[in-house]
Amino acid sequence: MDYTAAISFFEPDVPYLLATHVNADCDGIGGLLALREMLVRKERVCRLIVSDETLNPKFAFLPGFEHIELYRSLADRPSFNRAVFVDTPTLDPQRVGDVCRLLGEHASTMIIDHHAARKPEGDVRIVDSAASSASELVYGLLLAAEAEIGSAVANQIYAGIAFDTKLFRVSHPERALKVCGELVDYGAAPEAIADALFARESLETMVTLAAALGTLELHCDGRVNTLVVDHETYRMGGDPDPVVDHAMAIDGVQVAVVLKEEAHGRFRVSLRSRGGVDVNRIAAAFGGGGHRRASGCRIEKPVEEAKRLLLAEVEKQLN
Repeated sequence: MDYTAAISFFEPDVPYLLATHVNADCDGIGGLLALREMLVRKERVCRLIVSDETLNPKFAFLPGFEHIELYRSLADRPSFNRAVFVDTPTLDPQRVGDVCRLLGEHASTMIIDHHAARKPEGDVRIVDSAASSASELVYGLLLAAEAEIGSAVANQIYAGIAFDTKLFRVSHPERALKVCGELVDYGAAPEAIADALFARESLETMVTLAAALGTLELHCDGRVNTLVVDHETYRMGGDPDPVVDHAMAIDGVQVAVVLKEEAHGRFRVSLRSRGGVDVNRIAAAFGGGGHRRASGCRIEKPVEEAKRLLLAEVEKQLN
């Protein structure tokens, strides 16, 4: 990939906005923190701002985590003429939240992502759907820019890749492993990262998992399952990702559909596949997107109707 335009993007000595999608995950956060390290070393002013109500404390082990700002907690509302969005193919407010309000009228934007976009956005694009993660693409940019990669950056990027590939099980693990081998040489700590991301859960997360498993239903001769995290459980603040992982762990299941009730009657849906079914097409039918094996969307319907509509799209792909 040619990073020339991306490197030139950071030449102006102006303030930079660094942001990611709502419900920021370790790939977006890890990539942004590594990018911030590069800009700080270039003596550029930059602020890392996300639209979420809170940050997932699971990612607090990442070096530089304390520099992340929440939009709702800002004492000011600065306007940026240069902005980088990591791990999102679009600047749509539904995807990036209120942070898009910080863009100046003639702002230049860069998108770094590994999701295929239906409509290209951003003035400068580092987009590769064959990459394991957005963090992998940030790593490529840092190498092209001949930026210093110390242990902090190595851990930030390694964590982003490990998270998005589910510890090298999905999303082009062959590319991820090669990059992460290099990051270990730069000082990344695989055991500590794996422990922080995959071996520790909060009590709220375990209660969320237990409640969701109680809603488990099998469909299509056991090839599809659905689980629901109702609004009362969702409000506890547990991490819903383990629910999705357990849904896919059931033998014979090809597609898992997890509905998380953000507000009464409004669901954030996670779709997972073993690869035989392209769940990105299912998500796209509801205005969402992602990858063949992992995608998401939102749907505002009563839960049973939401399941019916989603299952109808799943069956189309199964057939």
